[in-house]
Amino acid sequence: MDMERYGDYTEYESDLPKSKNPVLIVLKALIAFVCFGVIGILVFRMIFFRYYPDSIKNIYFTDSLAEYYFSNGEKLDAETQDLRAPYDDPNVANFICDNLIVVRRADHLQVSARYNKSLLEDIEKKYGLSPEEISFDFALVKNPVADKESPRPIGKLSEVITEENAIYTYFKLVFDDVDFGLDEGEEKVNWIRLDISINGVEMESPYMVAIYENNVNYSIFKPYELGKEEIRGDK
Repeated sequence: MDMERYGDYTEYESDLPKSKNPVLIVLKALIAFVCFGVIGILVFRMIFFRYYPDSIKNIYFTDSLAEYYFSNGEKLDAETQDLRAPYDDPNVANFICDNLIVVRRADHLQVSARYNKSLLEDIEKKYGLSPEEISFDFALVKNPVADKESPRPIGKLSEVITEENAIYTYFKLVFDDVDFGLDEGEEKVNWIRLDISINGVEMESPYMVAIYENNVNYSIFKPYELGKEEIRGDK
């Protein structure tokens, strides 16, 4: 027997590619699919976490605000403020607020509020309301005069604009007749809170979010610049 040729044959046989385990291939594919799925969900939620529809974040002109705008030489003097605690509860965050716009000389305030649709399930479990029966009431309250007094209502809710997507329900809340106490001799408004109640339900306390601060601890405001789509052209 030609042992030299036999040695060549055994060496060649060891170099042949081994067939891959189909179970291992399927397992790797499933792991990759799950990883990409989780990443996709996280990216989706991050995008929507900061997203607000234009109708919710842009300024809305009520008749009284439009009147002020044109009587002021088409200048609005609008301001905005970063909310330091934009949620009602830091652990749960049933409601989150953003996009504060104030025109203090016009006694006007606007703010966005939103909730995750899972909140409806929590309300259904706690109060026995179906999602179709759930609606909310919005009100502003301001700082009390004395320490033992309760916060007092301020302003009038003029418009509520609602938008929805797969995760959130959004509200654009527009208030007129909000006296900020800017004139000499008036009581200065140090903070304003948005109270959100469930209609038809006796809640122990409403959902509460501090949306405006003008006090020694925080009073930073920035000019709110109107976009082209926000400028009023009619008179």
